[in-house]
Amino acid sequence: MEVKGNRVTRAIGQGRRVAMLRARHLIVLDVLSTLAAFVLSFALRFDAPSPLFDFYLRTFYWVAGLLVLIRVAAFLAFRLYQRAWRYASVDELISVTEAVLGSSLVAYAIVFVITQLDDPRIPAFPRSVPIVDTLLVLGFAGFWRFALRLSGVGRRGLRGNGQQERALVVGSGSAALGVIREVRANAEFGLQPVGILADDLPRGQRFMGLEVLGSFGELAEAIRKHSIAVVLLALPSADGRTLRRLVRVAEVAGARSLTVPSVAEVVAGRVTMDRLREIDVEDLLRRAPARIDLDSVIASFKERRILITGAGGSIGSELAQQLLRAGPSELILLGRGENSIFEAMHSLESVATTITPVILDIRERDRIARLVADTRPDVIFHAAAHKHVTFMELFPEEAVATNVIGTANVLAAAERAGVERFVLISTDKAVNPTSVMGATKRVSEFLVEDAARRSGLRYAAVRFGNVLSSRGSVVPIFKRQLERGGPLTVTHPDVERYFMTIPEAVQLVLQAAVLAHPGDTFVLDMGERVKIVDLANDLVELHGLKADEDVDITFIGLRPGEKLYEELLFPYERAEQTSHEAVRRIVHSVAPPKDLSSAVRAFGSLLDAQHRQELLIGLQQLVPEYVPYATSAQARES
Repeated sequence: MEVKGNRVTRAIGQGRRVAMLRARHLIVLDVLSTLAAFVLSFALRFDAPSPLFDFYLRTFYWVAGLLVLIRVAAFLAFRLYQRAWRYASVDELISVTEAVLGSSLVAYAIVFVITQLDDPRIPAFPRSVPIVDTLLVLGFAGFWRFALRLSGVGRRGLRGNGQQERALVVGSGSAALGVIREVRANAEFGLQPVGILADDLPRGQRFMGLEVLGSFGELAEAIRKHSIAVVLLALPSADGRTLRRLVRVAEVAGARSLTVPSVAEVVAGRVTMDRLREIDVEDLLRRAPARIDLDSVIASFKERRILITGAGGSIGSELAQQLLRAGPSELILLGRGENSIFEAMHSLESVATTITPVILDIRERDRIARLVADTRPDVIFHAAAHKHVTFMELFPEEAVATNVIGTANVLAAAERAGVERFVLISTDKAVNPTSVMGATKRVSEFLVEDAARRSGLRYAAVRFGNVLSSRGSVVPIFKRQLERGGPLTVTHPDVERYFMTIPEAVQLVLQAAVLAHPGDTFVLDMGERVKIVDLANDLVELHGLKADEDVDITFIGLRPGEKLYEELLFPYERAEQTSHEAVRRIVHSVAPPKDLSSAVRAFGSLLDAQHRQELLIGLQQLVPEYVPYATSAQARES
């Protein structure tokens, strides 16, 4: 499975290198076409060979050089050398036409202006020549590209050495179209599409030359009947349940599966829809795509100065990536670890947006206050926090210092500087917490609501569950264990968690930020909880192995602070629908504690005095639902 995945990845990389080489060839062909069309247009106008043909060509030879420069510049501007030859289509033909017509208008406008200002004894430039020349260049430019597309030139470097595997495309629309083109353009994939399954196309209809063999429900039968080795899942909008079903049907029938990225990945700008890759565990847990209102996000953050705390983490760095596409004037990346901020900063590429790194601990109140006062951000996304449940049970002082006092510091600085918008990244572990981490995040929600009520500013919190493949999450741990040959360790056979991919979580956080009113707490639609043991089994199967035969799955018991399942709402909370179907506004029945500010100040004194037990008691007083792990463990045993 892994070998096949590497093969596809290498083929894509090799295809891009070959594409660049062929682009140089196309430039040469376009230059020759421009020169030939110019000469031919004069030859047709003056019935070459003739004295008039020779005279006019000698007089206006300089126009050919001007045409070459402007046409090549136009073709570069329309990005024809990056995409036309490989996926020649109607859209590509339209682009070629626009580039040729545009370059002709510019070039011949210059020619006519120059000839009008020149010596009046020189004859006027023939008016029929621009028309004939434009039609000839259009024919040449289109011919080269479609000839390359039809003949397969440009793919010679991608020929596979082995026998091609029979592939079945599952899907329809633009995603299936892109997959078929990708496979046909990269023979090194070693795949030969032989048919398509689609729920919205009638059996027997042909799609890109492939026959529709049936619907999704006939996958197993189609695999057996047509000797399919590989199933290509062109379903970017499918949820994890649908993909799990199709992948398992394919596996039982003896075929492996490849897929295209999810809609969330494409919207985040990570990949294109037609990029094939191996099925990953994130695909099997993805939700049905939510509507993403990019226009409102861009309108809210364009030309704004934005500060992201915890910018080196999984959520913080993805926030920076996606916010960059909205065109802010400045992104301030704040983090305590220099290496993570260095990596986050250098993963961003922008000319228009200033990217400013800041190495600073949010627990340093005075330095945070000076930073916010000096930079004057319009928006703060507060993602900095200690998130590891078990570690924070061992070091509760760290959780309180960062998650409570650090959040209070950033909020105080934001209020004093008049920051318009503040968004806290919260967690489902804040609901009925059994961990110090969850209790401190609940206090941070209170702090945001309290600051919003006091200031009237648009300060809000967004609460959601686990993020797939984030640092310290279960998926990377499972993958490392699998690389070592196992076993995969699961805490409890019944433990369940909510999951969301990083791109989708960040997209919905941005949507919530747009919708926020002062004091709002939002909860994201996380879909259904997933059993961790099922996740482990899926990951094992994706690597072509069988759980308990090739790889063991062992249960090690719940760790300090962990619950069997997380919740998104307290019993007294209700989630109201907003204008976005995946973002819900929580209606509270309890307000922040009246003594919240004094309690946070007391935490500072307790930290200095290293009074751990008093800290935990203080958390319980602020969050009555907080049941420390030792107490909850005793309750479970009884």
